[in-house]
Amino acid sequence: MNQSAVQSAHLPKLPQDLSRPIGCIGSGFIMADCHLPAYRQAGFNPVAIASRTRANAAAVADRHNLMAYDSYLAMLRDADIEVVDVAVPPDRQLAVIRDIVKHGHKIKGILAQKPLGVDYQQAREIVDLCAQANIVLSVNQNMRYDQSVRTCKHLLNEGLLGEPVFASIDMRAIPHWMPWQEPLGWVTLRIMSIHHLDTMRYWLGDPQRVFCSVRPDPRTTFEHNDGICLYILEYESGARASCWDDVWTGPA
Repeated sequence: MNQSAVQSAHLPKLPQDLSRPIGCIGSGFIMADCHLPAYRQAGFNPVAIASRTRANAAAVADRHNLMAYDSYLAMLRDADIEVVDVAVPPDRQLAVIRDIVKHGHKIKGILAQKPLGVDYQQAREIVDLCAQANIVLSVNQNMRYDQSVRTCKHLLNEGLLGEPVFASIDMRAIPHWMPWQEPLGWVTLRIMSIHHLDTMRYWLGDPQRVFCSVRPDPRTTFEHNDGICLYILEYESGARASCWDDVWTGPA
């Protein structure tokens, strides 16, 4: 066993050039309290921000020493940026990316939120648009980059855990849901379970079959189906995985 490789497996692989200017679209919690502090800590170069509400963008710009723009269209047009971080609700993401790719002469990369679209067709269009514009697209499936998840992937790749037989993720928590979920009627599958499904794909690959059972969360007042979610993934190798996303019990 290469102890050094195991001990460093959790570390992120940073690009050689951290100076490429980043423009940010959206000024909510994910951008203001997660992405921007992480960029600064890692040495990246966010320079501009725009949001649906100009005052919100200005407030976040003041906190993080950015230039605020009246609209993301103005930012795309006027800001000297090469990468765009999009943190908007999924039903608005396609329209934003349609506008971004028009600036493919200067935009080299996009970080989009998950889910990539409200359905497969939207996600497929976003992938195709970026490919046609020669823009690198990354989806913010951030759980697969968690230190423990990356280390586990290294151990699997090196055969240090043997042949995978069974994997499970058991979530017992009461999350803080976002207001934009109500008009979409989404609760857990596309917001939380999407991370667990992606992690299983990262560890074990694409399954042959997926079985899923959902029921509403009694605390959530708007109409939905996917409150509490249970699902099983079956693999050709014989491996099995299960995830239990319980938003009914656990710490709030």
